[in-house]
Amino acid sequence: MQAKLETTDDVPADIVRHLSTSLAAFELIIVPGLDGSARHHWQSLWQALFQAEGIPVGRVNQEIWSRPHYKGWIMTLVATVKKSKKPVLLVGHSVGCVLIAHAVKEGLLPDTVAGALLVAPADVENGPEQDISRVAAFSPVPLSSLPFPALVVGSRNDPWLSVTRARTFARHWNASFVDAGRKGHIGNQCDLGYWLDGLMFLDRLAQTVLIEKTGLRRLHKKTLQ
Repeated sequence: MQAKLETTDDVPADIVRHLSTSLAAFELIIVPGLDGSARHHWQSLWQALFQAEGIPVGRVNQEIWSRPHYKGWIMTLVATVKKSKKPVLLVGHSVGCVLIAHAVKEGLLPDTVAGALLVAPADVENGPEQDISRVAAFSPVPLSSLPFPALVVGSRNDPWLSVTRARTFARHWNASFVDAGRKGHIGNQCDLGYWLDGLMFLDRLAQTVLIEKTGLRRLHKKTLQ
């Protein structure tokens, strides 16, 4: 597939070509967190990128982003995943990551989920005082092992998640931990654009799933560097 994004302001063509191959076996499902993901959020930009490149991608659309409803949010996530026709890679952010962990603990996610990129999971037990009450229904954070490969991405200056807690989540979820540097909460308040590092983390996850679950390497002997 011919890459459509050529400028340095977007995503380099070689990365687009690589991802088009790495992700060909999957459907991506974007799982936003508290307050949703705005148009400039990397999750929204990724969705537009993947759609432009013909990569199947869906999005969990909650009814009210500012007031999370635990049961409603879980059922919306599960219903979205069940619509998928291919193995699913979940791309979660913030409370969206915790939502995925809860759905796993409750045994609600279908076995079509092949992996998850869990970016800046919200520590709903220790988050910012002004917002913690809005996510109280999601506390405590489930610490059950995930039944699929996962990457936990943590920032060194995230008001919602300390590096120590991020590593704790990764350990209990049987996931790999990735240090994203100083990127805040890696969300709406951060000017990350397409967040190229994150695309590389996604590629790493896809390659791990292909190797561990199917034994395939999708034409690549290396992940994006």
